[in-house]
Amino acid sequence: MPSIQYRLWRLALRLVRRKHRFSSAQALHEEIRRRRKIGRADPTPRLLVRHEISMELVAGVEVYTVRPRGTGSGRQILYLHGGGYVFDIVSQHWDFIGKLVDALGATVIVPIYPLAPEHTYRDVFAGMLPLYDQIVQRQPPASLTVMGDSAGGGMALALAQIARDSGRALPGRLVLMSPFVDATGSNPGIDALEPLDPMLSKPGGIECGRVYAGGDPVTLPQVSPIYGSLRDLPPVTLFIGTHDVLLPDCRAFRRLAQEQGLPLRYHEYEGMFHVWMLLPMPEADAAFAQIVAAVQADDSAQRHPPGLAPLRAEAETADHAGQG
Repeated sequence: MPSIQYRLWRLALRLVRRKHRFSSAQALHEEIRRRRKIGRADPTPRLLVRHEISMELVAGVEVYTVRPRGTGSGRQILYLHGGGYVFDIVSQHWDFIGKLVDALGATVIVPIYPLAPEHTYRDVFAGMLPLYDQIVQRQPPASLTVMGDSAGGGMALALAQIARDSGRALPGRLVLMSPFVDATGSNPGIDALEPLDPMLSKPGGIECGRVYAGGDPVTLPQVSPIYGSLRDLPPVTLFIGTHDVLLPDCRAFRRLAQEQGLPLRYHEYEGMFHVWMLLPMPEADAAFAQIVAAVQADDSAQRHPPGLAPLRAEAETADHAGQG
């Protein structure tokens, strides 16, 4: 049975007409203008009390580093926040980042990357790559997890592809939460899910991809990483809900991972909507425990030299989640 918290969040999303704000290109741009006036969320007071937080500029990008007070575990997480490439970081992201520091003793690095439509993927990676280089030079790359939700999940996958193609050291693993891996909106399975998703709409997602691409093809792997090669990437853990319009793209990603030999742990939660794991509810706690386990896992055994038979993607469907 779904939890009371799950039911309340789902009702709240519908009452505030969250989905309506992404129902068309015009509605999306109106919401962008509204959010720009509000501005981004800063680290919460609770985060400031519990953890050490610093900020520096790297290639013109504000980068926050959140560390545990006292001795940490040595693990690093590069966290890329969601928001359709057009919206700022929000308080739920900071709360989630604090939970990661508490649970893992990790240092979490949070770039406040430039947003579309004022900027494009070119500007994002112009700032992201110098930051990535700085991180892997300071600590062993194997200790690094690149993690992101929604658009940040797509960005995390694209960053790993760019690192591989440019001969950079690769992170130890990727953790992708409700990732936006295909900005074309072309998967025919999306239409059937739109009535079930209380957060996202197909037209809004397509417009997000269009402005992020900045006039370039939306099928570029930097924008839609599902169109790039998945070979020789680090192990991936992916979380998606069955009431998320991004589900068909994530299932397509799972098939490609099987074909191309990408080590993948795939977690599909029945009845869950977009980025549910960031919200305070029991279903999110279950996913968070698996996220912590993914960061702690020794994935070296999963890595395999090119030319071997593809590994089967490890698929898990959570049958304890709500039906909605």
